[in-house]
Amino acid sequence: MNEIFRFHHEDGEHTHPHEHGHSHSHEGCDPHDCAACGSCDPMQETVALLQYMVNHNAAHANELAQLGRKLTELGNREAGEQVLAAVSEFEKGNLRLSAVLASLK
Repeated sequence: MNEIFRFHHEDGEHTHPHEHGHSHSHEGCDPHDCAACGSCDPMQETVALLQYMVNHNAAHANELAQLGRKLTELGNREAGEQVLAAVSEFEKGNLRLSAVLASLK
C-alpha cells in the first residue's frame, strides 16, 4: 500500500511518500468495505482488519524508532529518548492486539 502524507510547513506544503509492505488475506475483499464482495463473514472481516492494523502499527513503530534515533544523532537526546519510550509503549499495545488476533484464529 502506498500512501502520500501531506503536511504543512511555514515554507509550504510538503509530501512524504509512505510505503507499507504488509498485506492480509481476505479472499479478494476490501477490509474496509464488506459490501464490495457482498458475501463476507463478519468475523473473517474483523480478523482481517485486525491483522492489517497489527501489521500497520508495526510498520509505524519502526518508522518512529528511526525518528527517535535520528533525533539523538541530531543532538536532541532527550527528544530521541522520549520517542523511543513512546515506541516501547506502542509496541506493548500492539502485542496485546496480536494476542487477541491469535486467539481469534
